[in-house]
Amino acid sequence: MIKLVPFEKDDFEKLISWIDNEEFLVQFAGAVVFKYPLTKEQLVTYISDDKRFAYKVIEVKTNETIGHAEIYLVKPDMSRLCRILIGRKEYREKGIGQQIIQQLKDYSFDRFNVEIVELNVYDWNASAIKCYEKVGFKINPNQTTTTEVNGRIWTAINMRIPKNKKNEK
Repeated sequence: MIKLVPFEKDDFEKLISWIDNEEFLVQFAGAVVFKYPLTKEQLVTYISDDKRFAYKVIEVKTNETIGHAEIYLVKPDMSRLCRILIGRKEYREKGIGQQIIQQLKDYSFDRFNVEIVELNVYDWNASAIKCYEKVGFKINPNQTTTTEVNGRIWTAINMRIPKNKKNEK
């Protein structure tokens, strides 16, 4: 079981410690907001954006920070889930990703009152795509982007869920 708690300056070092190479940073965060190596200065700028709601992911039993996640308010009726990471490897592939996405989705619809929640994911990240589908997201075939990472092209696909489908899986 997890809970989402606001991400603050005291959390910078832990997040930075999880990002050990450029490819992992791009996989986790995309290629726009952060540049490798991730620094405290980048994170100060990151949390100062009033459209960005960043959270640390806390494992409830141990009260340990195990990940990071974000809701970005794209426009008044749409949010984007992004920069989602389970930093502690021993917590991966245990269904925690689904819990994170479900909570972010619920926050978006219930706290921010948006009509659509979207996210982007690299097309090769099959486990993440499967996780998002389990929470109700569907691939939006009309929206893809590409990023060059170490000489290779990565294609990101867009996934969405409208508010009227929020309880469907």
